[in-house]
Amino acid sequence: MLIDTHAHINFDNYNADRGEMLARAKTSGVEKIVCIGMQPDGAREAQALARANPGFVYASVGCHPYDAALLDDACLAEFEDLLRQPEFVLMGEMGIDTVKADVPLDVQERAFARQLELAIKLDKPVCIHSREAFPMVERVLRKVRPQGWKGFAHCFSDGPEEARRWRELGFFISFAGQVTFKNAENLRQAARALKPSDIVVETDCPFLAPMPNRGKRNEPAYARITAEFLAGVMGVPFAEFAQQTTQNARSMLGI
Repeated sequence: MLIDTHAHINFDNYNADRGEMLARAKTSGVEKIVCIGMQPDGAREAQALARANPGFVYASVGCHPYDAALLDDACLAEFEDLLRQPEFVLMGEMGIDTVKADVPLDVQERAFARQLELAIKLDKPVCIHSREAFPMVERVLRKVRPQGWKGFAHCFSDGPEEARRWRELGFFISFAGQVTFKNAENLRQAARALKPSDIVVETDCPFLAPMPNRGKRNEPAYARITAEFLAGVMGVPFAEFAQQTTQNARSMLGI
């Protein structure tokens, strides 16, 4: 029924109850989870989870903006080797963060562009992290390839105009639990300006648990809370919303 397109279920936060957490996801209607592997070590953890849960968990690999200074030729070569393996359906997350990343912006931009080039070479969809950085992110994307991208605007946090421009580039808008927060009216306005055919759903767990669980550990089962909330905001039946957004994710990821 639903696909969680962005989850960090390899994190230590789930060591005590990972099996139960995955079972809760299935019970809530989550049929597939993309485990985001940050750097080669995280990617190998994601791959192990995908191999242990075939057809349910899939893997990605990428260099987060926080780690941009670590991206070198050897790291990119490891990324390429991993992305050629069947468990990997997505490259990322990657992008630019002007809020928390303790890395110079020129270093972030260079790491971002190099990963985008690899994704083009391998014909992989990409997951883009853009935190108060959309003009810079858009500039890099258009410089590397003016249009025709495929992937997700991860954890979307801007407004209707930015959502429109993401769609023009070819990206689905990926909403996480913060769309349910009281101070997130700009996200709700963006959702109202979109159609279900523009959207995918994620948790970004263990972060950003939706209301009424804000502040607690997030998990893939809560994707349903976000999806039901978004369907209400957009004024469409939940079943219709779930079917369309799941089809969006399946088509983009090839799963």
